[in-house]
Amino acid sequence: MDSARTRELTNFALRQIEAKEINWSKILRKQTPPKDEMHDKWIVLTTINAPTTDVKKLAGIDGWKVVVVGDTKTPADWSHPNCVFLSVEKQKSLGYRIHELLPYKSYARKNIGYLYAIQHGAKIIYETDDDNSPTSGQITFFQSELGDFNVYKTESIVVNPYEHFGQSTIWPRGYPLEHIADPPSHKFVKCQGVDTSIQQGVVNGDPDVDAVFRLTRKDKGVDLKVEFDADAPPVVLPPYTMAPFNSQNTLFLNKALWGMLIPITVAFRVCDIWRGYWAQRLLWDVGSQLSFFPPNAVQFRNAHNYLEDFIDEKMLYHDAGRFVEFLVKWKSDKKDFFSRVLDLSIAMVREGFWEMKDVMLTKAWLEDLVSVGYQMPAVSPAPKSCKKTIGEETELRTKEKPSSYLRAGSRLQNLEL
Repeated sequence: MDSARTRELTNFALRQIEAKEINWSKILRKQTPPKDEMHDKWIVLTTINAPTTDVKKLAGIDGWKVVVVGDTKTPADWSHPNCVFLSVEKQKSLGYRIHELLPYKSYARKNIGYLYAIQHGAKIIYETDDDNSPTSGQITFFQSELGDFNVYKTESIVVNPYEHFGQSTIWPRGYPLEHIADPPSHKFVKCQGVDTSIQQGVVNGDPDVDAVFRLTRKDKGVDLKVEFDADAPPVVLPPYTMAPFNSQNTLFLNKALWGMLIPITVAFRVCDIWRGYWAQRLLWDVGSQLSFFPPNAVQFRNAHNYLEDFIDEKMLYHDAGRFVEFLVKWKSDKKDFFSRVLDLSIAMVREGFWEMKDVMLTKAWLEDLVSVGYQMPAVSPAPKSCKKTIGEETELRTKEKPSSYLRAGSRLQNLEL
């Protein structure tokens, strides 16, 4: 089928979805699980390995329950104390609408774990991978939606949070390459009562950088072992300013649990970053913002082929900047929040950021959320970066930490900046 015909059929399908207004209150609720299966704090991850050292550490964190989403390669006898293992057979039996849309051998199967946790009482979800673990042995974030935080004071539509935490020459995977050389943002306003329902901690060791960095900023065969400034305070991004965040070492509070959906029509090295940008934009419509915390986890990265990663990340390099520009300008006149979520997902197909199957997945996901008892957040008035300031605008310059460079081997070097 030629591309013109494909576009025609896609637009027809999108119009069909747009024409049908969904009455979310009419969606049937699933039965509430037994009380002894309910828990308010869940850790969600997916793995193809037997329980790793990091997974065992996560399972031992007091006050948290772990759900592990299996795939076709995961050992069938996977088991560990304080962990719920969802085999492929168990996933099917849960009866979620999204199940029929999720491919096997896909990171997006993690979506089933999110729904399982929400159905089983989750008010907070910590998401990570099987090669990450909290450095203190505890999950240390601000586990409340409102607090006093330093908020970036900037006109830029994108900032690099690694600069604030002492690594000004490193950028996170998904950061638009055309903005790498932008002047750093050091100005902040201390704000009272900031709503931040998605919180990411930067990760020491081998952080999540893109293949461009790995191919040009470290010697072959050398593991990254960088550190961020642990004394730098947490920071919040204002509305209309974005930063990439991934699916590792990230806390989602109840108001943002809808934003965990991982798409299926973009590459593996793109899917969680696209999810993060999508969720950030929608977060503003419920009066909340994204925050970054000082290092509170460490990663010892599973083996990767960097050239294959580079190819897989192609969409990040080509489209991340355009995606951010689109999201900052995007608006919806839909009255309820879930309709806005679907509205944005449709607009992203028309702009070429993902494909029709992700609209279908979004619709199924939202319907599943309602069916497992999740309460849709209310739409907020126009977003504000700061409702009440504490003191004057300040400039925060944190300590620059040694970083990784070519021809330095495993020795980290510090630039005089």
